[in-house]
Parts: sequence; C-alpha cells; structure tokens
Amino acid sequence: MASAGENLPLGSMAARTGAGVQIPPEPADLGARALTVASRLLAGASTFFFLAFLFAYFYLRSINMAGMWRPAHVKPDQGLGVALMACLALSMVLTIVAGRQMKRGSSGWTTPAIAGVVLGLAAVGVQCVEYTTQNFGPTDGGYASVFCAWTAFYLIAVLCTMYWLETQIATELRARRSPAGDEGDIEAPDQLIAPGLAAAVFYWAFLAVIGLITYVTLYLL
Repeated sequence: MASAGENLPLGSMAARTGAGVQIPPEPADLGARALTVASRLLAGASTFFFLAFLFAYFYLRSINMAGMWRPAHVKPDQGLGVALMACLALSMVLTIVAGRQMKRGSSGWTTPAIAGVVLGLAAVGVQCVEYTTQNFGPTDGGYASVFCAWTAFYLIAVLCTMYWLETQIATELRARRSPAGDEGDIEAPDQLIAPGLAAAVFYWAFLAVIGLITYVTLYLL
C-alpha cells in the first residue's frame, strides 16, 4: 500500500523528524546574506521615497507660487526639533552598540537595544506633540504641506523600524526563558537572531541619517 507521501506528484517533499527532535537552524551564512541584501534594498527604496519630499521642498521653494511658500506664521518649534533629533541620534548609537555586542557574543546587548527602542518611540512622541502645538497645517503654503507629509511618513517608517527591532529583542528574551529542550525547539537561536538584528540596526542607522537630513532641511534651511 502506497504511503501518503508517495501519492503526491513529487513524492515526499521533506523528511519527517521524530517527536522530541531539536530543529537545527538554517545555515547562518544563508540567512545573514539574505537579510543583508534585503536591508540594503529597503534602504534604497526608502532613499527614493524620501527623495521625493526633498525635491518637493526645493521645487516649491524655488517657484514660491503667489508668495505662499512659507507665510510668516509657519514656524516649527525649534526646541522640539532639537529634542526629536537628539532622540534619534541616541537611539541610533545605542542600537549600533547593541549590534556590536551581539557580534561579540555578549548577552548584555538587549539593554542598549531596549534603550534604543524606547528613545526611538520617544522621537515619535515628540513629533506627535509638535503636531498638537504647531499653529499651521498642510494647507498653509508649500512649506507646511511638505513639512506635514514628510514628517508624518517619516514617523511611520520610524515606528515600523522600532517594531522590527523590538521583535529581535523579544525573540532573544523568549529564547532565554525557554532554551531548546526535548520538545522540538530551535537550537542555537542566536545564530538566527544575529542576522536579523544586524539588518535592523543597519536600516535604523540609515533611517536616522534620513532623519538628520529631514531636520536640517525643515528646521534649519
């Protein structure tokens, strides 16, 4: 009598494992290479996305249609802008430190990583506070429309990246609470977490640099 796997068009697609067998990780270099390429592609896509706002800023500023590029009352809060940039910079530094500690095999990398996520979320909070205190909206001239759209989409990107970093931390903490045993858990979880953390740290550093460009363009120029 033929088995269920032999009745499939291509036969059995994967070897079966017995109960209680630990699941070995995929080759570390394979996952690392895929995540490295993916993070670079994401950075490239983000560059083209935010470049549109930079182009809109200088284009609308150059034509200054009806003298409405930036009315006198359209002034973002400089103090909140500095606070936002400080949170982004500190978060970037802490996550880079966490990534390097992870590469050295230090178990303490989660501490700076958690602090980096908290500061990244604080940056989102600072920008939301500015939205509630600023005396202009997206219809108050070209500058205002670029400011509101650019910062809003940037905050979405920051929030998604913080979620990405948080998943790496949560996976590490869960692996520490429940190490691989005899119930089919993943062996050596750090071999899988390390490439994901490295990719997330790279993209967050890249996004923080975009934040610096955003700050210089919208607050200082």
